[in-house]
Amino acid sequence: MAQPKSLLPECGLYLTTRALPGNEEKVPAGTLISFHNHSDSGLPTVTTPDHNIHNRWHFHGPPVTFRGLTWAETLTKLPAEGFYTLRKELSFDGGKWPKGTLVQLGYTQAGMPILFVARVRANLEENDLHFSDKGVGIKREQFSMLEAVTVYQEPADGSGHQPDHAHEH
Repeated sequence: MAQPKSLLPECGLYLTTRALPGNEEKVPAGTLISFHNHSDSGLPTVTTPDHNIHNRWHFHGPPVTFRGLTWAETLTKLPAEGFYTLRKELSFDGGKWPKGTLVQLGYTQAGMPILFVARVRANLEENDLHFSDKGVGIKREQFSMLEAVTVYQEPADGSGHQPDHAHEH
């Protein structure tokens, strides 16, 4: 029998704190997952990260369905990958970023958060912001310093002129 959707966590990014019973090798403890509280079968599913493009994980492959509501309760919810501003200055080994800095939040496969700073690069013809693939690790306790921002995402067809497709992260 499918678990009632209302008793399950909301869909999104999570960190496993325990291995998924019966699928310990596929979904071990300490793994970033994409969780969905629904599927065609009515059961919740998890998918592990497959590859990372532009500091964002892509979750491919067959999702793993499960029945254990108690396991779902052990998941730790994580903020969405995406763009944020800093609510306060962030100091780290080798430097600091001032309050209001635009950053991209990403994760390691083990769910450790990483911030990538936005940079305007010199000598480029495009007026683009660049986010390096080298970031600064933060502690999960520091998530409260992040303020989500809305960034317009160009349609995949490249048409680029539909401003109603803003993408909030």
